[in-house]
Amino acid sequence: MSRPRVYDERRVATAIRLPSSLHEELQSAATARDVSVNYLVTRAVAAFLAQLPPPGNGIPPQAQPARSSDTVRNTVPKSSA
Repeated sequence: MSRPRVYDERRVATAIRLPSSLHEELQSAATARDVSVNYLVTRAVAAFLAQLPPPGNGIPPQAQPARSSDTVRNTVPKSSA
């Protein structure tokens, strides 16, 4: 039997790249809580987006991923001033 639907809205499949260690941690967290990885990712993305500041204000340090060195690379060039 499949899991009950959490959302009535149409779902869209997408692919992301995660460091293998983060993927393993995500799978373990889902298994320990008896939920799907999809469920955890959907909830995490929704929570992250809900707390973002308006566009143009940047991302405050507390909103950045805890494992930022593994998941996000700073691509803003340093000024030459």
